[in-house]
Amino acid sequence: MTRLHGRTAIVTGAARGLGAGIAQALAEDGAAVVLADVLPQVNDTAAALASAGHRTLAVHLDVTSEENWHLALTTAVQSFGEVSILVNNAGITINKDFESVSIDEFRKILDVNLLGAFRGMQAVLPSMKRAGGGAIINVASTTTDQILSIAPCYGASKSALANLTKSAALHCAEQGYGIRVNSVHPGTHATPMVMGDGMATEHPAARAIIEAIPMKRMGQPLELGRVVAFLASQDASYMTGAEVFSDGGAVIT
Repeated sequence: MTRLHGRTAIVTGAARGLGAGIAQALAEDGAAVVLADVLPQVNDTAAALASAGHRTLAVHLDVTSEENWHLALTTAVQSFGEVSILVNNAGITINKDFESVSIDEFRKILDVNLLGAFRGMQAVLPSMKRAGGGAIINVASTTTDQILSIAPCYGASKSALANLTKSAALHCAEQGYGIRVNSVHPGTHATPMVMGDGMATEHPAARAIIEAIPMKRMGQPLELGRVVAFLASQDASYMTGAEVFSDGGAVIT
């Protein structure tokens, strides 16, 4: 498919996992993709896509740094043209319950998961306006609806991100920018964050996760990527401020 041909995208947290799957889906749909991450593995991920014939490049991006955002955006525009797709995927979690987690740990999660996306949206807005419109997709989580006692700060950050998405969507619509802002809410996917270091799906811990999913399997990163590509395309031209769940039916149980 080439429905994103001529578009420039930035994907944060793109070195691996969901970010890599999203970058692949956007590239396969014709976009030029800037893969951004603090992990050096992002260079290999971008190179693999380039070797498959896609227009990609890797940039170092710490989403907590406004200077990093400026440099990443400048590189993207100089390399491929004005940015019209932004995917705020970078995220972290700390598995500590409400009594155990510290204020500093909570601040760190908010700085990446919420304020990182906020910085990104503010950074790319002028470029999207010059491009005549665009699409922002913020990667939230099913924890906006499924409360987990082991990750209260992660869930709070993603719920706030979903709300921020709606506020940004309303603002851009009211201003007539032609910029749509939506959130995707992935359930359990087979990523390093979920699987750890090489845990197979046959592992008892993995099997327990899978059995709790109505579809009885984990999602694959490319599956979420294709949802994001749809939201970035004109096929979703009347969608803004939406929450799109891709979770194998987990939230409806």
